[in-house]
Amino acid sequence: MSHVERANEIVGNDLVKALQKRGFEAEYVANSQEALKRILEIVPENASVGIPGTITVRTIGALDALQQRGNTIYQHWGPMSNEERRIARDRENGADVFLTSANAVTRDGQIINIDGTGNRVAGMAWGNGLVLFVIGINKLAFNLEDGLKRAKSATIPNALRQNVETACVKAGHCVNCSAVGNEDSMCRAILILDQAVKGRKYHVIIVGENLGY
Repeated sequence: MSHVERANEIVGNDLVKALQKRGFEAEYVANSQEALKRILEIVPENASVGIPGTITVRTIGALDALQQRGNTIYQHWGPMSNEERRIARDRENGADVFLTSANAVTRDGQIINIDGTGNRVAGMAWGNGLVLFVIGINKLAFNLEDGLKRAKSATIPNALRQNVETACVKAGHCVNCSAVGNEDSMCRAILILDQAVKGRKYHVIIVGENLGY
């Protein structure tokens, strides 16, 4: 084990303890392969799985692995009409498992997400079944203020992926979209999970490598 791997393990396990104190079931794994293995162990073979806009989940191969295993997958990515996309988002949030990542997680266990449409943060706070987070160690922030900055920093690569020319893409840094009147703003709804929401089950997998934006 390298020094970096050992450091990630120490930090990751400390973060797991912080998440557990806030009511989240949490664990640390060293890499993407272990994360994928745990996803397939946690998600029942007959469960439906909603996968919103998350690079992390797709990067580690979870979507393909679950499809190949026979799980019903709901996702709104890919060519479809606006109405089809709306229906797909509703089905994501109503699935047995909502499989996603996070924009940031603070050292003391707060999970932060920013959304343009609101479907993703809605699924995290209120939905049908288990919320399963897969979060790379690069998403760790020192505190809530840093976490919000870290979350907003993901907007530029996300906007470029979707070919959306937000104000931050034009400026090269985060700006106050509401002040400049940017209709393409992707930072419209912010969810801070300070504790596990009552009546919902959460499982957080912290991965000891960089994943997502």
